[in-house]
Amino acid sequence: MRKRSNKGFAGVLAVAGLAVVAGGTAFTASNTGLPATDTVGYGATTVSGAVVNSLSYDYDVPKSGIDNVLLVLDGDTTGATVEFAFNDAAPTTCGVGTYDEVETQTAYTCAAGGFAVSDLAKTAVFVD
Repeated sequence: MRKRSNKGFAGVLAVAGLAVVAGGTAFTASNTGLPATDTVGYGATTVSGAVVNSLSYDYDVPKSGIDNVLLVLDGDTTGATVEFAFNDAAPTTCGVGTYDEVETQTAYTCAAGGFAVSDLAKTAVFVD
């Protein structure tokens, strides 16, 4: 049985050096929903090509592994390819996004395969 956590396991992430880089599309505004002081044990998140409203993790039961990356992007990005990567690994494509017309944002669940929390140094999100 999995426990879904939006801000659990000592927080979601530490954003020591948040870099927003203009990607292949014209989404270059600010990022919200990324806590500046919570810690999972790493220090950077890089976002390319979109505005991230929130980024959180779905952990396994002992909270030692990340099963899914839960990502919410501003606007309707359902036509884009959304990928994430831990550390400097090759990107993994996320599932199809679900657009919320009321909130004007798109939610994604990206399978992380139980990536060890203790090995996490940084996360990257790519939207093209």
